Amino acid sequence: MAQVGESYTADFLNGPERAIERRVVTEFHGHDARFALHSATIDGEEARVDVARGPAYTTIRVSRADGERLEGEHEIAIAYELHDLVSTVVDETIDRPLDQWSWPLFASWPQATAGIEASFTLSREIADELVREPTVYIGFLLANVTQRLEPDERTAESVRYSFSNDQNLPPNTDFWFTASFEPGTFVQPPTTALFWWQSYGPLLPLAILAVLLLFALAARRVVWADSEGEPWYLPRSEPPDDLPPELAARLLRRTRHAELIDALRAKPGRKASVGPSADPGARSVFKDSTEGGAAARRERWLRHVARVGRRTGRFGSTPTVWAQGSRWSGSGKNDPILERKLRWKPDSYVRDTFLLAPIAITLVQWGLLRQLSEQVILSVVWWPFAFVVVSTALALATVAAVAKPRPLTRAGALVLQQLKGIRAYARSTRLADRGPIDDPLLPYALLFEPPRAAGDAATGLAIDEARDPGLARGWRDDRFISIPAMLALAASLAVLAGAIVTVSTQPAPYSQDHDHLTRFDDLPGTFYTQTTGFEIEAELSRDGHGDARLGVVERNTVDFEENGPRAPQFAREWPSERLGQDLGLEIVSMRIDGEEIPFRVVDNPVTDSRAAVTQLARALSGEHEVEVEYVLDHPVVAVTRGAETVEQLRWVAQYFFWEDEFYPDLRSPFDGTEPVRPIRVQFALAPELVDAVRQGGWIDGDYDRAREPGEFGNWFAPWEYEASHLSERTDEFVDFRVGSLSTRADGAQVAVLDFDAFDEAVGEPVSTHSVGLGSDLGVRIDFARGTFADLDPRGVEQHRAAYAMPYAVLLVLAALVIAASIAVLAVATRVRWSGRTSSVSLLLVGWAAVPIAAVAQFVLFCWVIGPAPGSDPRIPAALIVGGLMFVAVIAEMIAVGRAAAGAATAATVAKRKSGKNAEERSGKQTEEN
Repeated sequence: MAQVGESYTADFLNGPERAIERRVVTEFHGHDARFALHSATIDGEEARVDVARGPAYTTIRVSRADGERLEGEHEIAIAYELHDLVSTVVDETIDRPLDQWSWPLFASWPQATAGIEASFTLSREIADELVREPTVYIGFLLANVTQRLEPDERTAESVRYSFSNDQNLPPNTDFWFTASFEPGTFVQPPTTALFWWQSYGPLLPLAILAVLLLFALAARRVVWADSEGEPWYLPRSEPPDDLPPELAARLLRRTRHAELIDALRAKPGRKASVGPSADPGARSVFKDSTEGGAAARRERWLRHVARVGRRTGRFGSTPTVWAQGSRWSGSGKNDPILERKLRWKPDSYVRDTFLLAPIAITLVQWGLLRQLSEQVILSVVWWPFAFVVVSTALALATVAAVAKPRPLTRAGALVLQQLKGIRAYARSTRLADRGPIDDPLLPYALLFEPPRAAGDAATGLAIDEARDPGLARGWRDDRFISIPAMLALAASLAVLAGAIVTVSTQPAPYSQDHDHLTRFDDLPGTFYTQTTGFEIEAELSRDGHGDARLGVVERNTVDFEENGPRAPQFAREWPSERLGQDLGLEIVSMRIDGEEIPFRVVDNPVTDSRAAVTQLARALSGEHEVEVEYVLDHPVVAVTRGAETVEQLRWVAQYFFWEDEFYPDLRSPFDGTEPVRPIRVQFALAPELVDAVRQGGWIDGDYDRAREPGEFGNWFAPWEYEASHLSERTDEFVDFRVGSLSTRADGAQVAVLDFDAFDEAVGEPVSTHSVGLGSDLGVRIDFARGTFADLDPRGVEQHRAAYAMPYAVLLVLAALVIAASIAVLAVATRVRWSGRTSSVSLLLVGWAAVPIAAVAQFVLFCWVIGPAPGSDPRIPAALIVGGLMFVAVIAEMIAVGRAAAGAATAATVAKRKSGKNAEERSGKQTEEN
């Protein structure tokens, strides 16, 4: 429970007011603060108070008891109590839950403020459970300050903290008090209904849509159920009453049978081979003539039936099936099934409700998601988007269930029973196996067979009658999708999906912007520490198995700034892998002022590095000595350069972004900087390894040599060399010696970089620029082959192959797209000049498969080349190949479009000529008569 007393000196500068309003947060972290007002006074006299409780705020309206307006200056005091202000949160700096009181003192404060004085008194029992001293935060726009409070007064009963600020603050300034306690200090109250509503309210539309879907399915089964026919039906050896086969297919919704039924209907006649269809809009693909007599016309019809039968039920006939389905669904009032009253069309408020309600709910959800996207990052807080996607799927399912129900009428149910009777008769007599193919019951019987089986049966009957096994040869027409075209489309879609997944889950392979964990102090609490000096000592030796072992001890002088929202933490980062090989990095311990402290290890697979971060619960202040000890069990890797193989150590003591200056006052960075001191790096080489060294020194860069990706420094500087420093005092260059190399009494070689020695030689602080070591700070040594055990040269080769793989895939995919475009262009040109009809397979490959593959290549291009530096030599070739690819794709799409347009024009001309010839023959026959 918190007892709160507030007093204000209010100056009504803009004229008299009847009352003042104070809003207090009373719904906090899912807890009801149980606000209770004790008193309110104006100038020491009791005031009239109106309290209005809202969902999250409680508004206190204070006015004078006599009803007079408030003007000038007045002293206003309010006293009230709150409960359950503490919530359990996970402290990121120590990675464990704490009880936290984080309270907005101002809450909603729309007035400007000339000064603040606040005090916080905790009972001694509660104060003893503090993890660290509490903080106060004040902020507005870009200006903010955080201050850690020190106790003003300690008694046996309580501890008092206070804070004051005499600055002028604008309206709506943030003012927060935060105190963290050990977990379990406070008992958490039950969560309020508002919290559950805000947390799980988004699931309510899901529930409503799920219920709507269930009711829609129930309505489909009950309200719009098919009418019942007779209690039984008998085998039937005659066609149904006034129902041609094409309408029977439509009644049963056999879109995959429609082309086969149309072919069986188109039997040869005396003058025309195709009779009128009872289905309006039906178009038979079988166009025959009267030439050759009845036998020739029947043979052509049998060939047509055999070819259609081969296509029926196969996936390649999907365009024909879709066309048939769209014709049936878009027939509207001309639907012969509805006209004959075999089915009926529901049209009522029930159907409208099931259609419009899901659409309305989903649109509202998408609108809320759009509004939410301005407040949170939906790629991180992903579940609102997931809720909306699931809601959309449920809405689509509901609409699909009730969009076009067509229940059977009583007449339709009776006709369906007649068709079932034909099925019973056909199966008992094996009509599909024995024929004949022109049996009037055969089209009806085949409607009850699977599409593939029905087509095979019709093809078999046609072949048996014609006694020609090759009758169905050439059954793949221009509307049939070939297997190569389907495989091409599937492959392009798979490549596009793979490209999207790759760029979404993997870092850009050639980007130079992969940030280390410690470069910009992004780890929790590390922003409030800075290194003012460091000494690093390392020694390389061989263990009992002949493996390399590097032991390192760091002594860092670290300045901790306690006035931050988090307890300040110290972090260090080192390479954990090199050239695809594990370095065996193990952080042994971290100590502050000689005392062991907890820490956590964080891996960064993007930069192949590992960081150690302290987990200090209390906020340290000032400079402290931080000692870090770590070991590399496999610091040496085999490196191949052409035919040559060496065993190389590259030890990074400090990454290239280490600073040689620090801010004396971290809170006032504009007050200037001072040099980091001491800066001392010592590397010792065990006596048994001295003679195996081929070359080595301090890590340095050479722009004329190849560099390994992710490594800053591709060469080495000697252990000892001359450098020059431009003196700020004399404006002259001063020469000094960098580094030293000596031999210990045990025969070990010791190399040292000591900036204090440089400063002494020059007479003023020396920067890293003068030393000339702008790369990673550390050591690189090449050893003779066989110096260490268990080194695999293939690891480097595999790493480099994996590194080159994205670029190779990019070029190979572009080459494949170019080759496919050229092939499609050649085929489309041939089709156009030959006058043949452009096939659906050609359209599918030219307008879908190849462009989709090109889009996949472009996605990979943006991932591979986009983040690469402008000087990367891969860019020109990738741009040239990508440009050629898009030119080829555009050219083949134009060629395919022209081929399709030419085929359509030729078909129109042929149709007109055929109609003209038919008219001429009809006129001639009339004259003869």
